[in-house]
Amino acid sequence: MAQPSTTEPYVQQPILTARLALDPPSANDDQVMGAMLSDIETMAYLRFMTKESTGGWTAQDLISRRETQTLAIAERRGSTFYIHDRSTGELAGVMGANVINQRDRNAIVGIILWKKYHSGGYGTEALYELMRGLFEDLKMHKITYETTELNIGMRKFLEDKCSNKLAYVRKDEIWNEPWNKFVDLWQYEIFEDDWPHIRAALLDSLKRGAEKNTTAST
Repeated sequence: MAQPSTTEPYVQQPILTARLALDPPSANDDQVMGAMLSDIETMAYLRFMTKESTGGWTAQDLISRRETQTLAIAERRGSTFYIHDRSTGELAGVMGANVINQRDRNAIVGIILWKKYHSGGYGTEALYELMRGLFEDLKMHKITYETTELNIGMRKFLEDKCSNKLAYVRKDEIWNEPWNKFVDLWQYEIFEDDWPHIRAALLDSLKRGAEKNTTAST
């Protein structure tokens, strides 16, 4: 996520990690993206995004979503990476900064992974690159994660791996139609001064994960 020029539309470059390819949005993934966003187990903590009450994600919904993401990238207002498993080529998830405020140097970030990728360190591998780009390339001062109380996996990543404390709770922030109730959003904030120790902790976690995977495969 190199610092973009201010005189021309930004073209987001792919990023390769040990197991993942982090790619710009592509029409080739529209169908499988729709399947992921409609999968109840995968979206257990984001049920308000599944469009269950209207019959699920339509082809046009997915095209519009992708085109909005692509325009935000070109205008430097956001970033979206489609996460692919390098060993199979399949879509593993999507992540990015829904909002990038370059003037005030802050961003709001998030990630969705297919359920089969919820364990094994895939999220850490992807989010390390996202945060590295935001803090080191774009020089963000603060990035914000928003999640729900029940999303234990994301909270453990933020609280344990990133040693980050809950900033505040936004009560009844989103209407969750499948549950017929409002849900709270839990907000975590990471500042540029936090990044060096978080970077070291995530790299250590990735190293230990790679060693574990190597041992398991031999």
